[in-house]
Amino acid sequence: MIRRPEVPLPVPVRAVLFDMDGVLVFSEDAWFSVFNETLTCFGHRPVSRAEFDAIYGNGAAADRDAYMPERSVAEIDSAYARLFEEHLAEIRPNAAAPAVLAELRRRGIRTSVATNTTAPLARRVLALHGLLPLLDATASADEAGAGKPDPAVVRLAAERVGTPLDECLFVGDSRFDAAAAIAAPVRFVGLGHGGAERIERLGELLDIVGIDTAPINSRV
Repeated sequence: MIRRPEVPLPVPVRAVLFDMDGVLVFSEDAWFSVFNETLTCFGHRPVSRAEFDAIYGNGAAADRDAYMPERSVAEIDSAYARLFEEHLAEIRPNAAAPAVLAELRRRGIRTSVATNTTAPLARRVLALHGLLPLLDATASADEAGAGKPDPAVVRLAAERVGTPLDECLFVGDSRFDAAAAIAAPVRFVGLGHGGAERIERLGELLDIVGIDTAPINSRV
């Protein structure tokens, strides 16, 4: 009789952690304007869209190190928050997000944002698009002490929903998200990014974390 090696059962997903920008909302156009206005305000040249796209999502500390080394992270975050007010209308919500978040809650799966955007601004953006009440928690880089690709904000998000990292899944759309997931460590699903576990639409997430997804997927 051949005895097959035991294969461990996968750990069930008890919580889903989301990057905000590029996953729950689409804010790249707004951030491009805000970033260049901040550079100009501090006496630096604006960058091209291609140059911006290469660094988008890496956090204020990295922005400071690469472009505004004479400024503090607090000064840069303050400028971002002030200037962002003029560009809120440029942010588009992911149309699938409300239904996906509501369905995860129905299934008893906890949810949190893990974002490099500062806490006050992140909560303002999420509230503006009706997403904040659908989340169990939020975690931001300024609260965690470091932004992605550092894993601190991902770990904080898991802590705030009271779920061990090995029972979480992190959804992101950039190499910074993927690197943070590896360092955390936490299972990573890329939205339009990566190759190991990847989805093209947010609604496809429901096929990964549970059953009975057809009605939701047909709408998103």
